[in-house]
Amino acid sequence: MNKKILKEMLIEMKKAPLIYCPSDFWRKLNKLHLTQLSYAGFENFKRSVTSHYFNWKILMIIRHQLSPIFSELKRRNFAPIFKSHFINPLSKGLYITSFNRISAFIYGLYVAFLKDYVSHKDKLKLFDRLKEPLIGNPFLVEYKNKYISQDLCNSIHEFYSISSKINSQKLMHIAELGAGYGRLAYVFLKTLPKASYCIIDIPPALFISQEYLSKVFPKEKIFYFRPFSSFEEVRKEFDAARIKFIMAHQIKYLPDKYFNLMLSISTLHEMSRKQIKNYILQVNRLTNGYFYNKQWRKSYAKDNSYIREKEYPIPKSWLTIYQHRHAIQRLFFEALYRIS
Repeated sequence: MNKKILKEMLIEMKKAPLIYCPSDFWRKLNKLHLTQLSYAGFENFKRSVTSHYFNWKILMIIRHQLSPIFSELKRRNFAPIFKSHFINPLSKGLYITSFNRISAFIYGLYVAFLKDYVSHKDKLKLFDRLKEPLIGNPFLVEYKNKYISQDLCNSIHEFYSISSKINSQKLMHIAELGAGYGRLAYVFLKTLPKASYCIIDIPPALFISQEYLSKVFPKEKIFYFRPFSSFEEVRKEFDAARIKFIMAHQIKYLPDKYFNLMLSISTLHEMSRKQIKNYILQVNRLTNGYFYNKQWRKSYAKDNSYIREKEYPIPKSWLTIYQHRHAIQRLFFEALYRIS
């Protein structure tokens, strides 16, 4: 783990305008994530930090994510009960998620059902083409002689939620606000070989995604984070890179209508309302295409007084392609907008 780069990111974040600084919600999470990285290391981040991204634990799965199981049982699909096996549930060390025998069985069962549920949409056979990278020591489930993960299943589902309504061949420039460790970026970059992907985030998440994706895609041209005060300073290198990493406040330097698609998954609902409004304005400025938004139907953050689905300041000029309760994470909504 390159602690020097992480330190540089943290110093740069302190210089950012307040509207781009972490909300109270994220200040607390960042402190925990830095502690987890310190004790568990980058080599185990998929067993520590990601428990606060989208790799759900048993209680949250039971609470609002059982629809894939019910759906598959209605199809008389009982294969996960007999053919799934959580191969690596045990972990050692401080701040690392682990499973007991019962929770490991439930988790393995759920991931297998989730995989079969998402497979009904898998026209491109992504489950055959993609594997969960072993970087970060992920929790893996063996099912039908293949290793799968919860993150890969969710990412493939999100990919189809977006691409089913868009000609994916036109998605040349993609950006994600708050990408976690880059799980969805991995699917897009693997599936759309001509597309570029820009991650806009704060540390330590930006550090993790940069370290991770640069290892997963060692041969790709990458624009690594660095301070800059105008786009002209970095235009040539930025344009040439397929994978790009910038701090949240650097979004203001990017040129208008640079991206075909921007997305935000489980990020806006953890900001203040002023920050949410600012990022949506930036999306409107930067996007000549589409915006995919997936958030809690009711936020858990005091910073925004627990903003609800219908309270996001979506511009009236945007065309709503769809907005509905999420099919898997039932406490979330997802929406896709066309931005002219």
